[in-house]
Amino acid sequence: MKTTWKQGLLAAVSLVVPLSESLAGTADFTVQYQNYNAAAPNDNIIEAGIQLRNNTGAAIPLKNVVVRYWFTKNGATPTPACWWWNSPDCSALSLTTASVSATNADQYVEIRFNDAAGSLAAGATSGPIDLGITFGGTNVNEADDYSYGNVTAPTAWSKITVHDVGSAALSGLRGGTPPSGSTQPPPTVGAEFFDDFTYNGTGESAFTNLWNVRTYAGPPGVSGATWTAGNVSFVTDGSDRLLRLKAGTNGTSAGTTHTEVISRAQKFKYGTYATRIRFRDTTLSGPRVFGDKYVETFFAIAPYGDPNYSEQDYEYLPNGGWGQGNTPTMFLTSFDRNIKGSPERKLSYSHDGWHTLVLHTSPSGNVYHIDGVERANHPAWYAPIINQFLDFQMWFIELGPAGEARTYYEDVDWVYFAKDTYLDTNAVNAKVTSLRGASVPRKDTVP
Repeated sequence: MKTTWKQGLLAAVSLVVPLSESLAGTADFTVQYQNYNAAAPNDNIIEAGIQLRNNTGAAIPLKNVVVRYWFTKNGATPTPACWWWNSPDCSALSLTTASVSATNADQYVEIRFNDAAGSLAAGATSGPIDLGITFGGTNVNEADDYSYGNVTAPTAWSKITVHDVGSAALSGLRGGTPPSGSTQPPPTVGAEFFDDFTYNGTGESAFTNLWNVRTYAGPPGVSGATWTAGNVSFVTDGSDRLLRLKAGTNGTSAGTTHTEVISRAQKFKYGTYATRIRFRDTTLSGPRVFGDKYVETFFAIAPYGDPNYSEQDYEYLPNGGWGQGNTPTMFLTSFDRNIKGSPERKLSYSHDGWHTLVLHTSPSGNVYHIDGVERANHPAWYAPIINQFLDFQMWFIELGPAGEARTYYEDVDWVYFAKDTYLDTNAVNAKVTSLRGASVPRKDTVP
């Protein structure tokens, strides 16, 4: 019997990989599909049961492939979530969405796997994956979707496709038949900012030309704490370099340090803000103390003292706080000085691990995405009025008991901004991959 689909059980990991064509067989996989919502093809949810069969004679790591479900959004906004039945959580799966121009499809949802998914043995069939796509309460017509079928038992289904990870939408085929058509090309970017954080230290002129490290006292955070340049470093992760931010405490104000890395230029307003960031629930050193309520952040901000102040925040609280107890929570919030209160979206589950954050700001408002999924949409009066800074911070809201020192941290892979241009997560990843492929460690053409 089918278990209940649970929206929000999604812990996503976004992969940045080169675009490529498949070097493997185009019939390596067969998808088995069951429509759990076949009785209601005109409601506000698509729910597809998906299993993969490995048709080859060798085990295939699932992290090497992606599954794509093709549909028409009928003018609504799709929000996908996913549940793998034979796993205690969803941490081995992630989702992203993108646009195409194809027969019976203007959108697809892509299911990705990470290392925890393991390999699918030769001739084996995976456990069922329950893909759900909701449309914010809007009813849509599923019958005009390329991948739709009125099948109520697992059935071999060529219209849900398997591809090489990182392949272009209709390419890298490993199983099934994609719709005929083409990927919509991403918009042309006239001005962009990119930093791959390949520095050896914060004293390099290339770094100080673009970024400031805060050392002056003041809010936010615990009164009496210091903002410390020594909390910023660059670390090696395989062949990659990462920006690392730390915040530490021994439970006393005097023994507490905060961290901020902010762009030197205040020139970012409308467009696409993006970063790939590794949030951490665990400590870098010392015990994890749940009484330490701290914030790992990426945001854009205009000066707080300016009458035209605005701010758009991704704020992750691994130990909870702000009324969340000890529950790890992501807050997505927009601020405007001239309006009381602000809209916020609380995602009350762990975001430990790598995530790609994409924020769109326009005169119409602010739209927040995590790993290709829209998570919050704030109206026009919270759109930035003047140019803003790019900012990363770590700071404490509250402190746990005094005692052993503990250090918390987050890592940043890259940051990107496209001026007056709106790129989805796949297009951002393609831009970053292209810049890295051309050995461009940083770029700034934003006037």
